Parts: sequence; C-alpha cells; structure tokens
Amino acid sequence: MFEEYTSISAAMRFPKVPPTSKMTAAFLHSTYHNGRSLATAKGGPKLIVGHSRRDVATAAERASTERSLTRSARGQRAVQLLPTYLADARSVEKYSPQYPNGALQLGVAESQMLEDWLVPALNIDLKVSPDCIYYQPTPGRQGFRTAMASYMEDMLDLDKGRIDTEGLVVGAGCNAVLENLCICLAEAGDAVLIPTPYYAAFEFDLVARADLYVQAVTTRDHHPEVTSSDDPAIYYPSEASLDAAFEKALIAGHAPRILLISHPQNPLGICYPPEVMKICINWCRSRRVHLISDEIYAGSIYRPELAGFSSALKLADTQRGLGPYVHWVYALSKDFALSGLRVGAVYSENLEIRTPMQKLNDLCQISSTTQLWTETILNRVDAKGNSWVHSFRKENHRRLEARIEALTSVLDEVSIPYLAPTAGLFVWINMSQFLTEDSNLTDSERERKLYLSLVQEFGILLTPGDSTRNEHPGYFRCVFTAASDEEFELSLIRFRAFANARR
Repeated sequence: MFEEYTSISAAMRFPKVPPTSKMTAAFLHSTYHNGRSLATAKGGPKLIVGHSRRDVATAAERASTERSLTRSARGQRAVQLLPTYLADARSVEKYSPQYPNGALQLGVAESQMLEDWLVPALNIDLKVSPDCIYYQPTPGRQGFRTAMASYMEDMLDLDKGRIDTEGLVVGAGCNAVLENLCICLAEAGDAVLIPTPYYAAFEFDLVARADLYVQAVTTRDHHPEVTSSDDPAIYYPSEASLDAAFEKALIAGHAPRILLISHPQNPLGICYPPEVMKICINWCRSRRVHLISDEIYAGSIYRPELAGFSSALKLADTQRGLGPYVHWVYALSKDFALSGLRVGAVYSENLEIRTPMQKLNDLCQISSTTQLWTETILNRVDAKGNSWVHSFRKENHRRLEARIEALTSVLDEVSIPYLAPTAGLFVWINMSQFLTEDSNLTDSERERKLYLSLVQEFGILLTPGDSTRNEHPGYFRCVFTAASDEEFELSLIRFRAFANARR
C-alpha cells in the first residue's frame, strides 16, 4: 500500500498541519480516499465508488457501531464521503505574510477578488419589518423570490416573467437545495448519472443523506473522432455514453432516475454546446429520467463569444417546455462570491414535487435578514437608474479574464497543457507529463504522489483529477480566484519553479 495515502500530514515538509487539528486529522485518516476502495491504516471499513452506503457497510463498520453508543455508522459516513483534497485544504498550514512557506490554496472554488465591491454593498441599514423576526414562508420570502426570478431571467436570457415564483425555492446553499430536489425525484438506492470529470463533493451531497447511487458517465471511449485529450469535445456526453451508464446502473441493481449536469462545467471551466445539452434533454425525456442542470457558474461566463452558453431552461423551453423532467439549481456562492451567506435556489415546473420541496426546505431555510440583504443587492440601482448587478457582473468578468490570461500565459511559457477555459473560477490542467513512471504504483497512486510533491515541495494545493473521477491520471483543477492578488502572483512564481525543477 502506498503509505502517503493515509495522511498528507505524515510526510508534509512544506506546509505543516496544525497539531491541534484533530478533526481534520480524522478526515485524512478516513476510509474514503477519492472514491477508491482503500482501508485506513487501522483496517477500517471501505467505500466503493458508485455504490450507495447501504450497499457497502461492512461487518467491521456495523460491529464498530454496536460497540459505540456515542456515534452512528451513518454519522461517520458523512466524514468518510468528504473528498480528501477538501480535508487537505483545511489541514495544511496556508500561506500568509507570517508563514511565507505555507501552501497557496488553489483547490477550493471560492472567489476572493470582489471584497471591495461586496463588503460596502452589504454594509447597509436594513429596513426590518416586524414579520422578519417570525417564521418565514418555507420556499422563501416572496420579495426575495421575485428578485431572484428577475435575476435568473436576465442572466439566462429568458423572457421577462418566464420564471414562475411558485416553482422557485430558495434554501441554504446549492448543496442543500440539490439534495432536497433529489430526494423528491428519486428513492434511496436509485442512480444519479453524472458525466466525468465532475465536482468531487457531488458524492457527499447525493449519498450522505439522500442515499443515492452515483454512476459515472465516462465519455472518452465514445468520441473516437477526437484525437487530442485537450479537445473539450472528448468530455461531451452523448446518447451512447448515457446509454452505457444507464445500463451499468441497471446491472448494478440501481434504477437510473436522474442525470446531473454541471453547466458551465466544473471542473473543466467550459460550457456544453447547445447541441450537447439538447441531446441530454431529449435523452432524459425519452428515458423518463430527470435532468438537473446545475448552473451555479452561469454568471461567471467571461468569454461568452467562445463559451456558446445556453441554459437548460431556455433550451427546454424552446422545444416542449420544461415539463416534469427538467430542473435547475443555482446559488450566489460563486458568481457573487457570497459562499458564506448560504443562498441557493432550485426551480422546477413539476407540480407534483412543489409541496415536498417546500416542506423539505424547512430544514435549510435562509434567515430573513440574509434574504433581505440579497434581495436589496439584486434590486439595487445607482443614481442613474443602472443595475448594480450589471455593473458588478461586468467587473467580475473583467477580473476573471485578467487572471486567466495571466495564468494561462505562464502555463504556455512552461509548456503545461490546459483546456481553454471560458467560464467558472478554474482551469483544467494536464500535468500528466510529470507523473512518475514507477510501475509498482497504480494510476491513482502516481497522481497522488505528484499532488503531494506540488503541496510539499512547492506549496501549490490543487484539486486532483482522481477526486473528480477523471478517466486518466495527472489532471488537476486550478482555482485562480481563491487567492488574493499577492497570493495569485506568488502562485505563478511557484508554477514556474515547479515546471523548471521537474524538467
């Protein structure tokens, strides 16, 4: 067994893990390592990707639960399902002026570029009415949902008045509303199909409590016409790849109920072309599978002329309407850099699930003051009557474009290939040329070794492709917005140092 797998902290030479971080140490020693069957050093239970936790609970896990009266197995699985890179991001000692050798956090998709806009915008005197101190409508305050609907119509290029606020529910973050939606659409043990590579935390969001089965949709083998691994078309789902994943789920004993699409795509930083989205929509309707389009980065398309983005809501509407099988989720965490406010939204025109979704939202409502804050921002206009959101989005796109230009210039300089990005907060980097040739290691172990070298020797913390179920080793997601300007400039220096040292 590759010993470095059990803990990044054990071998850390560059940034060190704070010694008091017991919880994060537990994460690092958990049984879940990027979805592969890997036992802890103590011989604990295993997790197998593509299975619901009901299918993989081992005798050791059950026996451990029986011996413990203070922790359940299903409580522990919430820890086990967390991607390792998230635990690493919380555990390593991060860069600061006081700790210049600390790791630069380029693995968690947050934006730190907009504080100068957002903090003043939020420092406002809210006009709180008496009703704000009492229980709120479970789908969200009407004023906020109306403001969110108008924002959606503008951002997604929909007809004004197209969004029915009765089908819109706002909850505490995208993962919360996504989980609630999936509970309304599928039974425990049913399959959710997701094209790879995908957002690593989807597995936590869909398995921890909803108890669904994640079935990867692999695409590479279904595009023989694509010869370059850095051509975005190699990642497009097709009827053939969707059919293959559907059959795999059935063979495994899980009924396919949902196709979850990330659009713009995380971690690839691209948008699926309209024709690909139409294939997905039509395939879902023919198979009676629900399509969920996660468009949390729809407001961060900084190269629209190249992206060719068209929302699933708009594409479905131009065909036969949304109907009961097309759904949409979103949040203000990415486009607005408001991840701490926990504001998510789900939209569906499936009348049968409206009441269940609203009831489940009881467990994850947004506070009344947060709704007032965000409603005020969405509705704000300047002295000339111009929308604050339009000005903010324009500035955000300018800053995204400037950073990606700087990063890709360095990647070109040191001959590191990447997928040409058009949207989102990240770029998909191909670093397979730096993988060790050690034949005694698996592909996952070879990638992990490279990942550890980046962190330990060069202080660069990225999202490894293995945690996104990428089909080939050596690919990483680099979040170029998660650092301050100073830290971003330092990351460029460290990328150069890494590439030069490894050649």
